[in-house]
Amino acid sequence: MYMSVALFLAIPEKKETRLEFAFKIYEECSKQRISLPTPTLLNARTNYHQLSSCFKINIGDDLRAIYHGIENMAQISKFGGGIGVYLGHIRSQGAMIRGVLGTSGGVNPWVKVINDTANAVNQLGARAGAISVTLDVWHRDIYDFLDLQTETGDIRSKAFDIFPAISVPDIFMKRLQSGQNWTLFDPHEVHHFYGKRLEDCFDTEFEAFYEELEKDHRLRLKKTVSTRELFKKFLKTAVETGMPYVFFRDTVNRLNPNKHAGNIYSTQLCTEICQNTSSTQFTSEEIDGGDIVIRYKPGDLVVCNLASINIAQVGDEKTMKKTFPVLLRVLDNVITLNYYPIKEAQRTAMRYRSIGIGYLGLAEYLATRKLSYETVEARNAVDTLFERYAYYTYKASIDLAKERGSYELYKGSEYEKGILLGKKADWFIGNTPHPEQWKSLFVGMKKYGVRFGYHTAPAPNTSTAGVVGTTAALLPIYKKYFVETNLSSSTIRVAPKLNKENFWYYKEYISMDMGEVIDMIAVVYKWIDQSISFEWMIDPERTSPAQLYGYYMKAWEDGIKTVYYVRSLSGEVKDDCVSCSG
Repeated sequence: MYMSVALFLAIPEKKETRLEFAFKIYEECSKQRISLPTPTLLNARTNYHQLSSCFKINIGDDLRAIYHGIENMAQISKFGGGIGVYLGHIRSQGAMIRGVLGTSGGVNPWVKVINDTANAVNQLGARAGAISVTLDVWHRDIYDFLDLQTETGDIRSKAFDIFPAISVPDIFMKRLQSGQNWTLFDPHEVHHFYGKRLEDCFDTEFEAFYEELEKDHRLRLKKTVSTRELFKKFLKTAVETGMPYVFFRDTVNRLNPNKHAGNIYSTQLCTEICQNTSSTQFTSEEIDGGDIVIRYKPGDLVVCNLASINIAQVGDEKTMKKTFPVLLRVLDNVITLNYYPIKEAQRTAMRYRSIGIGYLGLAEYLATRKLSYETVEARNAVDTLFERYAYYTYKASIDLAKERGSYELYKGSEYEKGILLGKKADWFIGNTPHPEQWKSLFVGMKKYGVRFGYHTAPAPNTSTAGVVGTTAALLPIYKKYFVETNLSSSTIRVAPKLNKENFWYYKEYISMDMGEVIDMIAVVYKWIDQSISFEWMIDPERTSPAQLYGYYMKAWEDGIKTVYYVRSLSGEVKDDCVSCSG
């Protein structure tokens, strides 16, 4: 499998070096230093080589835009892509349609259509489509949205097969801290009166516009609620259903390396992809001879091209120098070779050439070096390691730009301004153990640019971690040993290289404090330009609502960009803690 995939991924190389590079790909994969995502491993050897893991779409606020977006979802799902959809442009329940107030059905009916599409387009019967939908916490339909998957309310309004997420601005978290009220708006009404959209604003611009709207007495659909009551409703839903995911929109957009080209409105199915999106707009329908031609002005529809570094195998400088250039070259070839289900995705991929380098095996890396996940020593070791990863990632991107050119939208980006990860060269020169290397890197970036618009996005990697035999993603192990059950089979999972020397260094997620895990992930975030698929694990019998509130507040304050599932454990789990049994 690795050899046939490697031969395919080497096709864009020059004829004289093609086979040599195929062997390099094979070596990195077979020695488990690189983990390729499931779509790449499965589809590279087929006629429909859809190699990307996920897609991200904005839906506009008109019938043509909505159904065009749903058709796009169906086409993507047909070829196995997971999808993230931003719904914040859509008018709320009771809003105007054609000037008649009270006629809109709101967001939830469209969520149900999306839900049914995910089930109907089932990837050749292999599995139902997977779609995440995101709504802003200031949207007037937010309460109904939070009830999409709860066990209360009208069953006809439910959508149990999608994955809801909420987009949260800084001002909401500030008001939550101080106990102030919160105002919900209808996005269509705001656009009607102001000619601009609230959801298109971020950070201080958003706060100023939001507070201006609160004072505008012309807005008939705005509604004032308690910030804390709304968040309480969110917490209850999260514990009950594991969702919605959380997207801290201002944190993400402040650090967007391509803010010159657009905004990031949401994340995707696994919450690690944060890239610019915009909605496609219908322009005309015409008769052209015997054909009817429908035209759209394309928006940015994101494609996630992923692959991961096995931290347990790539922990020294010599290996990094060898592995990272191969990984980034592979992903560049994936963009070139990919079979794109829809043209908007292909257009966006060619404009940004975005990739999402992930990581797996952190728990194994720490335990086998006798470092406990929750300690300061472990966080310092991870900080040092990821500084090296960031350096070799950007160096490989610059080297590829020198050879193949920088991405199309490089002009005006943060990269062109000499900014990486929200920081200028002086920060890297003054705050890392390798100032000369970083100084040289910034000189190279100024001269050649970078090959990719976005670089790093650690995915959950649960299934691929099993393939390469290490621990999933950047999280602690769930338990030292357990049986994992899915639709195909049950698998016994044992912590890698578990022995009496490292036994106590393998900390189990089910018995850790979430605050300690947030501390570790916050360290990694310093070196990530998109986001991290960060799954939480809580015991509701041991975690009070106040503590859970504290975790979300801490995550926001520590610069966490997104929160994935909140796994809620049953009470008996804590009585079976291997690390505490003594």
